[in-house]
Amino acid sequence: MKKGLISLKHNSFTDDVPIAVALKALGVQSDKEILLLCAGNTESYQEAFSPNLEEAAKLGIFTTQQAREWIGNRTRVIRKVAGPRRPAWEEGMESLVMIVLTHVPVVNLDLTAKALYVATMTRRVLMANQDSSLVDDRDYVGNKRLEL
Repeated sequence: MKKGLISLKHNSFTDDVPIAVALKALGVQSDKEILLLCAGNTESYQEAFSPNLEEAAKLGIFTTQQAREWIGNRTRVIRKVAGPRRPAWEEGMESLVMIVLTHVPVVNLDLTAKALYVATMTRRVLMANQDSSLVDDRDYVGNKRLEL
């Protein structure tokens, strides 16, 4: 979270991806659905999340296709295959399926499970931003596995 905006960060992207753009690329189409998935019915969370939706509108991203093209243009191409470069939306789609949250399975290019996982993580960030007691202390001994 930077300056009130939540973003998806990964080494394969040249820029941080605004969370609303990431969710649109994952197939969540309407802004209202994104707001309800991430902030729920809690008004304070909705107010904290609304600048993220405005950021997507400022970038001119309103559809899933536009979001995938935007992500594809900011994806580092790792493999060097001879021949013409693929379209940006294909690069974006591949990065969402194969690189981002690889532990969440994708069946028949249905990205719903990944979208729900990202929305849940976003809600946890909003909750921790308002109540700092919800942040886990990674150095706490209870969070460690001990070998005897």
